[in-house]
Amino acid sequence: MRGIAQQLGTGAASLYAHVSGKEELLELVFDELVGRVALPEPDPLTWREQLHRMAFDLRAILLSHRDVALAGLGRVPSSPKVLRAAEAVVAVMRAGGLSDRVLALGLEQFLLFIAASAFEDSLYDARMTADELAVYFQEVHDFYERLPADRFPVLASIAETMSGPDDVERFEFGMTALLAGFEAMSRSG
Repeated sequence: MRGIAQQLGTGAASLYAHVSGKEELLELVFDELVGRVALPEPDPLTWREQLHRMAFDLRAILLSHRDVALAGLGRVPSSPKVLRAAEAVVAVMRAGGLSDRVLALGLEQFLLFIAASAFEDSLYDARMTADELAVYFQEVHDFYERLPADRFPVLASIAETMSGPDDVERFEFGMTALLAGFEAMSRSG
């Protein structure tokens, strides 16, 4: 709180007068950052692309604010800008023909996936330089590639695919799988 107060050019006591602590501050900052995401008019023809764009935009914003990404985990959308964004997400999902059950339960999974992905990826950025990160992922690849195929035949056979894709490709895969799951669940009732 003191560091934030210094950045704002105010005293910590002044900041404490407005927020009760770090948790509330993170929630307020999370609300502000979510408010930066462009919210589209729901379109039944492009709803998947609209959800992908909102997800990628929010992830990009949260990547540079690791602790704020944590504020997106385990919270029911209740602040003003997060509520507007949640409404936009479920409106786009409804335009895509998803069931009310998927809207209600899928919203949480959608937001959790984005926040968790941004938090995890920001951990790498915070702890390692680009060169160190490349070495780390090469070591992960080498580890899986060296697994004894007689004990771990499937893991050993997919080592390249497990360690090859970058964070953007992994996020895209996860978002595509999540939306495909939503569609399948909506069709099955």
